[in-house]
Amino acid sequence: MNNVMNRKSTKMVAAAGLALTLAFTTVGAGTINADAAQTTKYVAKPQMVTAKSDVKVRAGESTKSKVLGVLKKGEKVYFVKDDYGWSKVTYKGKTGYVGTRYLNIPGKQVDSKKAPVKKATPAKASTKKVTPTKKTTAKAQAPKTVTAKTAVNVRASQSKTSKVLGVLKKGEKVTVVKESRGWSQVTYKGKTGYVATQFLSTK
Repeated sequence: MNNVMNRKSTKMVAAAGLALTLAFTTVGAGTINADAAQTTKYVAKPQMVTAKSDVKVRAGESTKSKVLGVLKKGEKVYFVKDDYGWSKVTYKGKTGYVGTRYLNIPGKQVDSKKAPVKKATPAKASTKKVTPTKKTTAKAQAPKTVTAKTAVNVRASQSKTSKVLGVLKKGEKVTVVKESRGWSQVTYKGKTGYVATQFLSTK
């Protein structure tokens, strides 16, 4: 009877041991195969880092990429940079990629969901044409012939005290070049003279 009980106990212990062995094997395999990308990245300088657990070194940033080898727990590898969940490393002289979560990397995590910095848009120059303001220039008066209403002095400038160039007799005709401030500029004996406009008539 005792022998039968001992055999049953031995079988139960062996079964339990086998279950535990399978459980640890499953966990280990999961650790090696799991290297999904994260939404954060580490800002750290290139340095030697340590593997937290057994993890595969892949040829690219994908769980489907070629496996270059396996890092053992505690094994050191040269870390180059992190790219949102994948660490670029130098493994046996080659460039490889490891899930960042499985490496001890002293550094600062940065959220990848930060809004991008918008560039300031330079103000567009106005395309409207500026029309230059037209200067109002006084139209030149056409020369005209006038007649002296009475005898009047022809002076050298627009002043009653200026030099007298001559005298227009009543009814004498003269050509007016322009008028300004009560004075008419005339051509008198080939010279430019001035006569008070009130003493001239266009009739």
